[in-house]
Amino acid sequence: MASTSLTFRCPDEVLEAIDNLGKERYPAANTKHGCDRSKTLLDIMRAGIEALNDGSIVLPTPAENSQQPSNVRRVTSNVLSDSELEERITGIVERKTEQAKAELRAELLGESAA
Repeated sequence: MASTSLTFRCPDEVLEAIDNLGKERYPAANTKHGCDRSKTLLDIMRAGIEALNDGSIVLPTPAENSQQPSNVRRVTSNVLSDSELEERITGIVERKTEQAKAELRAELLGESAA
């Protein structure tokens, strides 16, 4: 699989939630944050894209975003706390992991039966 580097600014509280998840899933003693952020972020992004595609989450439309002045943070009931965000991400990643395990099990059992 081809890879491209991606650089963006990330609020400290989001980065902390990412690192907390990463420490559970991909611990790494040789990093200052204690996890493999790349693997963690890929899991989060894959789960997020799938959730967006299946409609379980919805992003605000670009029109809603552009109506707000850039220097004003919009606070709505859709904003999750760090713990809520971490809990939802954990649930999604766990669900997707179980689905992937089941698919791999079925594929491997199918191969061994052939």
